[in-house]
Amino acid sequence: MVRLLSTLFKRREQAETRGVRPPGRLARFTRDVRGVAALEFGFIAPPFFALLFSMFEVGLTYTADAVLQNAVNETSRMIRTGQVQNGGFTKQQFRQLVCDNINVLLNCDQRLQIDVRKFTAFNAASFSNPLDGNGNFRNDYKYEPGAPCDVILVRAFYAWDPVTPGLGDYMSNMGGGGRLLQGTAAVRNEPFLVGGPVC
Repeated sequence: MVRLLSTLFKRREQAETRGVRPPGRLARFTRDVRGVAALEFGFIAPPFFALLFSMFEVGLTYTADAVLQNAVNETSRMIRTGQVQNGGFTKQQFRQLVCDNINVLLNCDQRLQIDVRKFTAFNAASFSNPLDGNGNFRNDYKYEPGAPCDVILVRAFYAWDPVTPGLGDYMSNMGGGGRLLQGTAAVRNEPFLVGGPVC
């Protein structure tokens, strides 16, 4: 270090004896490389963190969607085997079954809506839009677990609130800035009644 400083002072003295002026402030500023890493990080940080948070947001949303789909698969199996019908489950009791399967990640409040409809055949099943014209939940959901051999369409809808401010707005597809998650299962009820019809 001492040797480096002495070399710099000698060069400055040689420049002054020859009549050459040392570099000015602007020249010294343009040659100075201190703080370059911090400056480069300042340029890279915003897009890097935007990408990082968007990956987190998308991953969490798809995980929540998978949790909801799993809950629909589990509860629709109970309809298919007649456990819901034989147990006399009400709409609220069936909703609680779904809630018990999603409480790991999702809340069981007004953001969760259940629609259970019966049809005579799979090709007769229709997928109505779960949202109204304003992007809010409709109020005409049904609860029809059906009888043996009926085709049942079980759907659960959840208004997911994005976690990342700003980035979640691009994923919104509901009124109020929410993201609609949906789990769906179509099953044919088994002949769960003794002496009942054979499908």
